[in-house]
Amino acid sequence: MNTQISSYEQQAIDFLSDNKIEFATKFIGHDTHFDGDTEERDRFKCTFTKRLYPIKTFTVIFGQSIASSTGNGSKKPTAYDVLACITKYDPGTFSNFCSDFGYGNDSRKAEKVYKAIQKEWEEVSAFFTSEELEQLQDIQ
Repeated sequence: MNTQISSYEQQAIDFLSDNKIEFATKFIGHDTHFDGDTEERDRFKCTFTKRLYPIKTFTVIFGQSIASSTGNGSKKPTAYDVLACITKYDPGTFSNFCSDFGYGNDSRKAEKVYKAIQKEWEEVSAFFTSEELEQLQDIQ
């Protein structure tokens, strides 16, 4: 078994350590995750916690990749897996979002995706400082 940590993983570990942020995962089941999923995947509740006063938390439900899913949550996502996937930029207006990602302005699916990304952005930007967000944007 290869236990070597990739430079990507190390970047996430260093980011959390430097900013005094803890990361925890909890397996919540094996099910579909995204609209339109045809295959099930392991799903986890992933929580980032700042133990400085005041204590702050940010939680996201993370759908593990199909290839990494075991059905019982035995292969947990890493901090890198989650940090690389969360929204790190303001999605802007719905019109700009549609233009940037190839959706039609009249698409209900686009509106649903936009609202979810907008909500995640609000939570991310409330949890991370502007300096942390700048560092976070390098984790891809």
